[in-house]
Amino acid sequence: MSRENAERRQSISIDPRYVGRLAGTLLGICLATALLLGVVNQVTKPRIDAIQREKQEAAMAQVLPAERYEPAEAAAGGVTALYRAFEGAEPAGYVVQVTANGSQGAIQMMVGVDVNGAVTGVSVIKHSETPNIGTKVVADQAVLDRFIGMSRDGGEITVNTGNNRFDGVTGATYSSRGVADGVNAALAAVAALS
Repeated sequence: MSRENAERRQSISIDPRYVGRLAGTLLGICLATALLLGVVNQVTKPRIDAIQREKQEAAMAQVLPAERYEPAEAAAGGVTALYRAFEGAEPAGYVVQVTANGSQGAIQMMVGVDVNGAVTGVSVIKHSETPNIGTKVVADQAVLDRFIGMSRDGGEITVNTGNNRFDGVTGATYSSRGVADGVNAALAAVAALS
């Protein structure tokens, strides 16, 4: 048997034209797929960008309502964007977009800070926290509203300890710390402007 198998293996030959046709067909399929993906991206990108802008503007208005927001320079770590908020000609405060580390990855949020350096609101834009654990912090506006009124006057905001403490959610300590770190980064960015 082994001799017959060896003879069969030697008699098999691959036609180079068949391999060429097969490779050409696969290349054509890949090019057509890439072209279609490019067209779909061109059609959907403006819509996706518009939705992201609307979501960002809604989050900004939620944390610090104002007539207009003007971009400003941000030099603090974790800060991805900083805006000065104005009510008419008068400054209303700042809106800071920050990214902090949670238990399952990055937490992107907007933090409103008034002209006195106190938090006016926190809104989570994007997160990957564990459902029913980390989401008890990042998806519950009542929990995020606990930051309202906090400032750097009492020192850095800490979770469950210290003078300037945020009472975190039991079982979601890393998510609570992530949001507190983001709020601290926003307050530091605003303090650096003064």
